[in-house]
Amino acid sequence: MNSATASLEQGVLDLGTPCVANLSTCKTPIRQMRPNTWVANKSVLQHRRQPFTRLMSSRQRFSRVYATATSMEAANVGAKTSTEDNSRQFQNLHDVVIVGGGIAGLATALALHRLGIKSLLLEQAEQLRTAGAAIGLWTNAWKALEALGVADSLRKKFIKIAGIEFLEQDGSCLLSLRLDEGPSDLELRGVERKALLEALREPLPDGAVIYESRVIGIRKLAGGYTEVECENGDIIQTKVLIGCDGIGSVVAKWMNMGEPRFAGYAATRGLAVYPDGNNLHNEAKMIMGRGVRAGIVPMDANRAYWFMVFNSSGERVTDAELVRKEALDYVKGWSSTITEAINRSSPDNLSRRGIADRWMWPAGGPPLCNNGVTLAGDAMHPMTPNLGQGGCCALEDAVILARALSKALVSNDSRQLNESPEFDLKELERINLALKSYTDVRWRRILPLSIRSYMIGVLLQSDSVLVCSVRNKLLPKLFKLERFIDHSFFDCGTLQ
Repeated sequence: MNSATASLEQGVLDLGTPCVANLSTCKTPIRQMRPNTWVANKSVLQHRRQPFTRLMSSRQRFSRVYATATSMEAANVGAKTSTEDNSRQFQNLHDVVIVGGGIAGLATALALHRLGIKSLLLEQAEQLRTAGAAIGLWTNAWKALEALGVADSLRKKFIKIAGIEFLEQDGSCLLSLRLDEGPSDLELRGVERKALLEALREPLPDGAVIYESRVIGIRKLAGGYTEVECENGDIIQTKVLIGCDGIGSVVAKWMNMGEPRFAGYAATRGLAVYPDGNNLHNEAKMIMGRGVRAGIVPMDANRAYWFMVFNSSGERVTDAELVRKEALDYVKGWSSTITEAINRSSPDNLSRRGIADRWMWPAGGPPLCNNGVTLAGDAMHPMTPNLGQGGCCALEDAVILARALSKALVSNDSRQLNESPEFDLKELERINLALKSYTDVRWRRILPLSIRSYMIGVLLQSDSVLVCSVRNKLLPKLFKLERFIDHSFFDCGTLQ
């Protein structure tokens, strides 16, 4: 093995598993590999929260993984590849490859499908991911779901929330927001995560989603295309690569995105079942404590989604019964509304994780798109849940990104009429411009939301007796309906 090939193999992005592909026999010249900075797999360090300052992380389960960035060519490549060789080399080239089969990934695949663009979605799980309880979807998310063609089927399953009550720990009311007295198009529903994913997956054609496809390597190829390597040995080439693989995104790491920063608190979520009815009357409840808060959102007559947010040093708890016990301990002596919901939840629907975010700055860091590669959902903009906008914005991403790409990708008929390298180059230029337009739109939308959500979290998670007392007294002034919902009226537009 020559020195160039040996160095090349050392540069493969390795995420803790052996590389099954033999790069020394790979016929595709590899132009450059991007540096990688970290991967989530270490425990969190203790840190001290400081109000109204950026909590600069406790290194939440992250460790270093390095991939050497080089600009070398394979030693046996001495001349420019001919047009005929290029055609043969990229004969299995995909238009779009999506990494991650969560909300952002499936929504993006469906948006592209609606526009007649074929995509391949790679999901590392063995089947459709159903973990997690539910998600609150606001007006902006329903507009995106309408564009995707799945809104009505979900509306039939989940009730519209008529109001939100903010309560003290003993159940006394601090504030009541009547959503049904707001704008006619205001909409909030608690939607089971499994049902949402199934609704996004069902319209996709067979073969659009490939399970058990964990991505372990990404590299740029001669000609500007991108190659993805999976743990199972698959090598896939694409014009566009979209990372929708969540807060620990492999694609985001390859793009050198910064480490998400631990916010100083964790969240536990669950799905409660009430065989005889939940008696919540289409109203959500938010219960305010010191350093702890909880909420419960009815989904239908017999189910409700609940969550609890509590200050934490970031320790990890995975045992479901320990998660339940911890939650009950935090709300001991509180209103029975939340304790009953916790006790009525199946262990399969309990989840607990630390909260982290990364602000989507347009400058001063790695570009949000790079040579046909970009991100969507939590992979691009992990945010705290204090505005309930993480999943909603992921659905917005899908519609806006697909619409932008539809103007850049050429049809197969056009390609057959003109297979020159110049034709491919112009298409790649259009793709890069489309991705740039997408990220320009998204950072303007996401950055203010992320900052606002973070600051609300600082206020709501205070454990100071004085701050909490003042907060509760000022709540009716701080949470006017128009201020509480203004961010939820963003319209991502249609797919036309």
